[in-house]
Amino acid sequence: MRKCNKGLVFLLIIAFVISGYVSASVSFNPQEEVTRAQFVEMLVQAMEYKRIDSVSFIDIKPYPASKPHWASVYIETALRNGVIIKAEEGDRFYPDVPITREDMVMMMCRALKLEPSEGPNPYFDLEEPNGYFTKAYEEYLVRGIPMNGKIIFNPTGVTTRAQAEVIISRLAEYRKDPGAFADKMAREERIANGTATKEDLEIMRQSEIEKAKADPNYIIEPDIRIINTRKDFDVMGDRADRSFNLNAGFIALGNYEDYDNYAPDTQYKVVCTDKDKELINTGTLLTQPFISYDHVYEVRRDKWRAFGDGISKDEDFDTYILFSIQRNEEKSVNGKFVRVYDYIKKDEILNFKLYLKRGNNSKEYDIQFKVN
Repeated sequence: MRKCNKGLVFLLIIAFVISGYVSASVSFNPQEEVTRAQFVEMLVQAMEYKRIDSVSFIDIKPYPASKPHWASVYIETALRNGVIIKAEEGDRFYPDVPITREDMVMMMCRALKLEPSEGPNPYFDLEEPNGYFTKAYEEYLVRGIPMNGKIIFNPTGVTTRAQAEVIISRLAEYRKDPGAFADKMAREERIANGTATKEDLEIMRQSEIEKAKADPNYIIEPDIRIINTRKDFDVMGDRADRSFNLNAGFIALGNYEDYDNYAPDTQYKVVCTDKDKELINTGTLLTQPFISYDHVYEVRRDKWRAFGDGISKDEDFDTYILFSIQRNEEKSVNGKFVRVYDYIKKDEILNFKLYLKRGNNSKEYDIQFKVN
């Protein structure tokens, strides 16, 4: 077999790109701007339209002898299905120009055959309401960009590949069941902004369990609970003051049992990431039988553990404690049992990470702990 001339191959690739023969799927850079042709390709595939091979715009096939633009079939298919309006576009489509948010949302609304809404305009930066943009907002397809307590639409802003893929994913899901999609997105939004109902949380919990049972690599989202105020300790009754004076608090996991029951092969570790707080990542182990302070040694706390390896439910707090932070930690220093009084300080913020791994998947979560 003859060796390929790499320089020739490179020149051919450049030529194909310039002439428009290379599809949008060549590049997968999530921050790359998406062109009008690329977005139309994604939309037509998601809508599963029957392809129509023709040319209606002069810039799709500029000369009789030239080959049409690589996306000509997708553009024509979108045109024939009412996603693109010829009267609005004119004779040219400008396929390789970055698509604006306005055009992207309009194409999506037309594909889904949404009717314009007469509801209030949710977007601060739109002086005149647009019924289609409002409808997309009401259906949780496009919720805008939060900025300084307002929601903006940014109609002339361009779209990245990552953003376009989110929109196309929502379009495909909405198309199958609009009501179920809107309910799910509303629920996720309430969970994200802290207004979730008990029903919301239970539905989300069951969804996580089903995903974990079906996929050996799926990691259940943790319900991280921080116990660090005097009010948190009220559940201990007469022991509350004494316990709060000894303990700054705990990092707990509210849904520990879901891991234990449905994904016990999940592993975790909690690590304090503050460079000057490395002592927090160690603990004191008393050997048995306890004879003297010389039998006190340091052990690492920031190591991988499997769910179900001995953690029991704390009945006072009705949760499972993953990590405790004491105010005056007892440590082994030069083989002697001593108290470290500057272990933590009131009002300081401690930074932790919770690491989870299962199968070939891993995740990490940032946790901030205020010492009260």
